[in-house]
Amino acid sequence: MNYNSKVNSVFRFFILSKWSKLEKSLEQKPNILLSQFSVIAIIAGFSQVLNDILNFNYIAVSLDFVIVIIFLCTFIFNERGQHLIAKFIFIVLGTGFIFVYAAVIPKDIGAYLVFFPIIAIIFLIYNNEERQYKYYSLAYVLLLLFILEITAYQPFGEINFTEGKSEESSFYVNMFISIFGMVFSMYNMDVINRQIDQNRVETLQELEQKNKELELANDELDHFVYSASHDLKAPLSSILGLINIAKYEVKDETVIDYFVRIENRIERLTLFIKEVIEISRNTRTEIKTEPIVIGKMIDDIIENNNYIEGMEKIEFSKHIGFDSVVVTDKARMEVILNNLISNAIKYSDSSKDQCRIDIKAEKARNELRITISDNGIGIPKDQQEKVFDMFYRGVQGKEGSGLGLYIVKNMLVKLKGEFALESKEGEGTTIQMIFPELKK
Repeated sequence: MNYNSKVNSVFRFFILSKWSKLEKSLEQKPNILLSQFSVIAIIAGFSQVLNDILNFNYIAVSLDFVIVIIFLCTFIFNERGQHLIAKFIFIVLGTGFIFVYAAVIPKDIGAYLVFFPIIAIIFLIYNNEERQYKYYSLAYVLLLLFILEITAYQPFGEINFTEGKSEESSFYVNMFISIFGMVFSMYNMDVINRQIDQNRVETLQELEQKNKELELANDELDHFVYSASHDLKAPLSSILGLINIAKYEVKDETVIDYFVRIENRIERLTLFIKEVIEISRNTRTEIKTEPIVIGKMIDDIIENNNYIEGMEKIEFSKHIGFDSVVVTDKARMEVILNNLISNAIKYSDSSKDQCRIDIKAEKARNELRITISDNGIGIPKDQQEKVFDMFYRGVQGKEGSGLGLYIVKNMLVKLKGEFALESKEGEGTTIQMIFPELKK
């Protein structure tokens, strides 16, 4: 066996999978370390027992056995899953007794040296949820060390249980224990850091792989939806054409009424397919900027919505607070404004004498602010957070797919825009949008 193999064999003895039957996981690592340190403390206690027996210092032997019992209890409680009790025994009782031990023997024996590895151990045996206990323990250990220092290591007066025996050998034993404890603590800190880094790298690699798989699945699904939607539009258009021809051929009013109903359903399905294509196109296509005239776009949208029921009762008010054109994605902006204006028309309140829709556009710095207000039926407060969800329809009596506002929200996100909705049931709704002006 070469030198490197011997070193590796020694260090393998100190890895976290040894000395403890606790589950080998990152969460249990502080508790596994506590078991390890307890075993080290027990071995150190027996070393002092052997040293004091060889030097016929039987009072010190009894003190050494108390230390062994304390850390044996720590190990037993910890392995049984009572981790906080084990940590209390280790820090409070263990350090407390070492304090008493250091107070009744000469300073030259070096019992106080054990405090330093204990300080390092405190940072290893508590997890993030037990952070407060970590600082309480640290303050407790530092306080005991401070008391020893300011009392010249005689807080109980001049007491010496060693009777001059084994002082030199005890100092070397304590020094070795302290150095070993510090080195072992730092070694485990390094092991933990390396394992955390390794877990982080593995998690990032796994996440990257999952993202690639998800992107591929989304692209395939997107392509399928887009292709299927386009393929459905052609037969639906053919059916509408055949219905129009049949309406001229058939004279029976009942049959014509059936044709009209079929036509309405096909038009609704066509609109739904159009909205699905808009969602897919928003996901698939990059932003394409061009200069647009907002006022003209709004006029065209209002004109295109003239066929909607109730349109004749609505009074439109348009205010454009600037003359220059705006650079943005024309297709997406048109879809956003069309969905919001058609919604305002569709959900107007027919019981009111005058229905009103106010559209205001302002430009400040590099931002475009568009506000659309109406005095329609409004949105109940408990539904206002849901109206932008996919397939959500607040008013069941109104026709629609529940995709319009979902499309608006997704296109706003694509354009890096923001929106705010204010509504009161029975009084109306206001939607304000802010878009950054895009570069040409």
